[in-house]
Amino acid sequence: MRISQFLGVGLALALAWSCKQGPEVEKPVVGEEKDFEYVVDQFADLRILRYQVPGFDELSLKEKKLVYYLTEAGLAGRDIMWAQNYRHNLDIREALEQIYTSFSGDKTTADWKEFEVYLKRVWFSNGIHHHYSNDKLKPGFSEDYLNYLLKETDTELDSEAFAVIFNEADAKKVNKKKGVDNVAASAVNFYDPDITDAEVDAFYAKMDKGSAEEPIEIGLNTKLVRENGQLAEKVYKVDGMYGVAIAEVVKWLEKAVEVAENVKQANTLKLLIQYYQTGSLETWDEYAISWVNSTEGNIDWINGFIEVYNDPKGYKGSYESMIEIKDFEMSRQMAVLSE
Repeated sequence: MRISQFLGVGLALALAWSCKQGPEVEKPVVGEEKDFEYVVDQFADLRILRYQVPGFDELSLKEKKLVYYLTEAGLAGRDIMWAQNYRHNLDIREALEQIYTSFSGDKTTADWKEFEVYLKRVWFSNGIHHHYSNDKLKPGFSEDYLNYLLKETDTELDSEAFAVIFNEADAKKVNKKKGVDNVAASAVNFYDPDITDAEVDAFYAKMDKGSAEEPIEIGLNTKLVRENGQLAEKVYKVDGMYGVAIAEVVKWLEKAVEVAENVKQANTLKLLIQYYQTGSLETWDEYAISWVNSTEGNIDWINGFIEVYNDPKGYKGSYESMIEIKDFEMSRQMAVLSE
């Protein structure tokens, strides 16, 4: 019951909404929260909702600091997820945001409205591919219009990154269709673009997986690249790939250790820090076991390269972060029911 006793801290929860627009949905009204604005925005196939987290007020100051530090640790790794999703994502996002914040031209046109929708969709999906279908998002504006915006705002965008917004290249973030080279056909950035499915299979078939009783998750925190004609792994760690971002993650995790709720929680966070510093998958296993057994306290978290569904081969973990706090009211109600 580790996670079910907790309530997510996120201030905004994005929910997918049917592409086929239906009647307007009346905002939910819950007691004294009737004036709270739940609907933040609505565009394309999305409706963005936010919720209150009343239990946060029941946390002590020390616990609130822990939530803050863990949240900052998660945010520090945000760009890792963008980079993992697609190799051009960060350059495209930077250019689009530069346009959005500096364009002083006519913002009443249909083209500008389409630009805004496209940018919001890119923000929501952490890249230019749809968060569910994995299909590349199609802009509702032309190449000429984007060129105009780039020129008007003195914004630079690499020609390949520009072209991929409009062409059919890298059309699927993750392609698991049978009968195709899944690695080559997937835009996700876990493998260099010229690496094939067969090469990945051969590379990891030879890799030491540890003992049969305690195998390690080979490839979980790496990118497979081709260097001087040979395949090699780049490890995600402080002095490795994504090192600047990971060092910032570690900085906030170290602050979190100082305000941990108990010794077991603090030791678990220390193992996570050690993992980020070394990239050791053995340390990752130690951390995971410690995390599962760290059940005391009002605050919980998920942080690391965990889920592998974005990798067509199922090796590579995507960066994620989530902070949860105990649902105090529900816990009180459940305590009454159990008496």
